[in-house]
Amino acid sequence: MSKSNQSDKMYGGIVLVAGMLVGAASALLYLKERPKSASEVLNRTKEKFGKRGDIEGSWIDYDPIEYELFEAKPLVYVGGLTVNEGNQLVQYQFACDIYTGDIVDQFMVKSQPI
Repeated sequence: MSKSNQSDKMYGGIVLVAGMLVGAASALLYLKERPKSASEVLNRTKEKFGKRGDIEGSWIDYDPIEYELFEAKPLVYVGGLTVNEGNQLVQYQFACDIYTGDIVDQFMVKSQPI
């Protein structure tokens, strides 16, 4: 085998490995930057609010919106829950970032005795 053929095979191998590394990095970046599903965000939010009491009902809008509260205007899912907090049914609304699932805003809408 000539030196030319050996160096061609070596360069071909390097190009192949580099392509595989770039492809793997691209796949990881895509998975990281992909929005979470609305149902996944709702379930995570219910877990957090569940520490306050039993969740009696919940909803989420599956269409993300730009949240006007911040200058950056992140994309969020908007939803709400009703929590049984002792002797009160408390309704909350929330906005969660579609990429992280983090609650960016929440507020109490209504509270009524049971």
